[in-house]
Amino acid sequence: MQEPAKLQLLTRSSEDSAFEIFEIDSTQASSRFKPKRRPAAEWDLKRQPRGIDGSLHFVLKNLRDDRYVLLSAQEFFLWEQFDGRNSLEEIARAFHLAFGAFDYSLIHGFLNKLYHAGLLDDHQARGPQNALISPPARTRADLRHRLVDTWRRLAFRTSDADRFCSMVYRCGGFLLFHPFIFWLIVAVALVAFAAAFRLAAHSHQFGRLMSAQPLLSTGIILISLLIASVFHVLIHAIACKAYGRRVRELGFFLLQGILPTFYADVTDIFMASRRARLMVDLAGPLVEVVFGSIAMLGAYLSDPGIGQAILFGTGVFLWESALINLYPFSFLELDGYNILADLLAMPMLRKQALALVPNLGQLMRNPSAIQRVELIQIAYLALCLVSVFIYLVLHLDALSTLLSFSWR
Repeated sequence: MQEPAKLQLLTRSSEDSAFEIFEIDSTQASSRFKPKRRPAAEWDLKRQPRGIDGSLHFVLKNLRDDRYVLLSAQEFFLWEQFDGRNSLEEIARAFHLAFGAFDYSLIHGFLNKLYHAGLLDDHQARGPQNALISPPARTRADLRHRLVDTWRRLAFRTSDADRFCSMVYRCGGFLLFHPFIFWLIVAVALVAFAAAFRLAAHSHQFGRLMSAQPLLSTGIILISLLIASVFHVLIHAIACKAYGRRVRELGFFLLQGILPTFYADVTDIFMASRRARLMVDLAGPLVEVVFGSIAMLGAYLSDPGIGQAILFGTGVFLWESALINLYPFSFLELDGYNILADLLAMPMLRKQALALVPNLGQLMRNPSAIQRVELIQIAYLALCLVSVFIYLVLHLDALSTLLSFSWR
């Protein structure tokens, strides 16, 4: 049986005078295909700060559809080559010379990503779909997008979130981001913590009172958390407007088909500075801090009874919600994780750390070969494991205490 034809790229590094033949199956790509990006007026590119691991990333925005693509340094190199003049053979040769190797699956995935983000020329976009993506991959991609579309139809979202958030910001929302408001929140939280310390001696009594009326206590706490979640995402969105960026969507969906989850799509903040992203990430959890502080102060000023117990429990749960959102080491991509990823300039930290798990045994056998970026990823995994274990132990103890009160 005749073997498939191959593309032969004649390459040579700058340090070596000898040529090397780099071969690619012609079934993988058409050497004559010339990818072409959309005109420059239809997209925007924002370079991100260099990561602590030395990596460099870019955020590419489709200005027509408000779609965003995170680019690695290699993908950015390919993006610059997609000018409609360079064929895949020429691009592959240039990539091989620049990076010393070339995995053609990289260009497969990248062209597919650009196609779905609407960043390739309409005529050229048919090329990667028909020539570069295998039929099974196309089938999986189509099925995945149909499932996503079906799931999204179950969600609720505002039709004009940006206009709504702009109106709220102009009508007084801007006052929330004055430095005086921040320090006022800090002062109120400190007073509330002092009140909680005084009330902590009665926590067992509060637990007994709440367990005596579980439906009332649970209902009020859940409603409080739900209201706080609404304001949490709204403040994220208003903070995004404070830095002049666009809010794409506001809405909610049923997480795992059960849990109502509110969200604000503030992806456009990636086109702003790192400081702006940090402020937007921090703004949301401050809502739970404020609401929890108000509940705790209300408990301190209330007369003993079920009302005081519920206020105390609500304050604790709201503070815990803020802590969970702000704590970065939980395997979840919450606000604290986003803050950590921005500070390290490693937007793919969680994904890269989880991808490292299968190789941990081999790395541990040869610690001297562990690179700095791998040390960061291993430290992230270790802190997540320890944190989750401690969290579970603490809450199993609290649950057993609550159950013992109910049994009595």
